[in-house]
Amino acid sequence: MPDLALDLRYLRYAHLVAEYGSFRRAAQAIGVNQSTLTRRVQLLERRLGIILFERKRTGVALTPLGSHFLQEARIGAEQLHRAVKELASLRAGHEGQLRIGLMGTLVQGPLPELLASFRTSYLGVKIRVEEASFDDNVAGISRGRLDIAFVIGEPQIEGCDAIRIWEEPLLVAAPVEHPIAKNAAVRWRDLADETFLVSSDAFGMKVAEVIGAQLRRFGRKPHISLQRVGRDNLMYLVEEGFGLTLAAESMLGATYPGLQLVSVQAADQFCWSAIWSNSSTNPAVKNLTRQLRQQYQPSPLPGAGTWRTHDRWR
Repeated sequence: MPDLALDLRYLRYAHLVAEYGSFRRAAQAIGVNQSTLTRRVQLLERRLGIILFERKRTGVALTPLGSHFLQEARIGAEQLHRAVKELASLRAGHEGQLRIGLMGTLVQGPLPELLASFRTSYLGVKIRVEEASFDDNVAGISRGRLDIAFVIGEPQIEGCDAIRIWEEPLLVAAPVEHPIAKNAAVRWRDLADETFLVSSDAFGMKVAEVIGAQLRRFGRKPHISLQRVGRDNLMYLVEEGFGLTLAAESMLGATYPGLQLVSVQAADQFCWSAIWSNSSTNPAVKNLTRQLRQQYQPSPLPGAGTWRTHDRWR
């Protein structure tokens, strides 16, 4: 059996000699010394244990065994060449897959622009998006089920890096006929007796947490009504007077003519972050996170990775 670690250049030289019918012309075609090319073809013949070429004064011709070998070897060489090219593309992150976890929406905010820019640069990368809670997204990153996640908050998870992308204030969504809708801004104290509708998704749970924390400062128990509906249906219930809700502008994704958005004085800022495993070997992740680091200015936080903010969404 021949050495399977044969230098592919030897095989390429043999193909060129067969194509040009001459060692001299093949050597001239690729700019190498004729003696070098000849020695490598001879080494290939010795390792195979056959004569590839009949040497003649007018040139060379393939032997029957040589013709059969080069015909079969060409197929394998082409497949190997394609595999090497594909591997190079994968290593560069131009192909492959990027699994993205998401707590919010792709309708507004900087995420649509970010992903559109990434896809323009890396058309060969297949993107898969799934919406999940904060805990499910973090678990997906930790277990390798997700490559990167965009979540609410500032996660500090062992083994993960994170970048703060943008912040936005929470707004009260009220029916246009509600007394609160007539104000440019309200205080949390003014909302103590209101019923708040929240959805059962990750955003709704975060909203419920914020409402509870704020109203307990005044010794008031929040009136929260959990609705197992999507955002559009939740806004419809608010329009119909079932209660108020808190909203982030980037989460709305649509215009609701029956609603008025009112600022809350001293309202919490909703922070959105990207999180990924710092041991990820997916080149697509490295390309996307490099894009994130270039796009958002650094603001280091103790005990965490590098955070960046987006002034446009402050």
